[in-house]
Amino acid sequence: MARDVKAYPIYLKKINGIYAVWNDSIPIATQGKDLEEALYMAKDAIELMAYDAFCNGEKIIEPEEDAGTEDSYDIKNYVVCDLGRYFRLEDDSKVKKNCTIPESLAKAGEKKGLNFSRVLTYALEKELELV
Repeated sequence: MARDVKAYPIYLKKINGIYAVWNDSIPIATQGKDLEEALYMAKDAIELMAYDAFCNGEKIIEPEEDAGTEDSYDIKNYVVCDLGRYFRLEDDSKVKKNCTIPESLAKAGEKKGLNFSRVLTYALEKELELV
């Protein structure tokens, strides 16, 4: 499994018929009218927080198993986020980049029928630890 799949602990408490969701170690708080919506909103909030950190060149907050919470809660659960997949789906627009490679690699790649854009994209994702 890719290392960008992370399980973040979350805490839920039913208040006035809605589920409040939070995690004290990462800056998210959200809610849902039912359990399913609350879990969906928590996943969305965590992925958005991580994407914002990534776009700003900041470190993505890692899940903390034993972070705990000072507040009382009804349910402790985990939200599984595939951050690499989220990042790729969030902005799939393409940009043209020019690069220089050794002639021997260019000829070998052309002979093999390689898609240079696909190879470079995969190499960048790997270098950036997105796959």
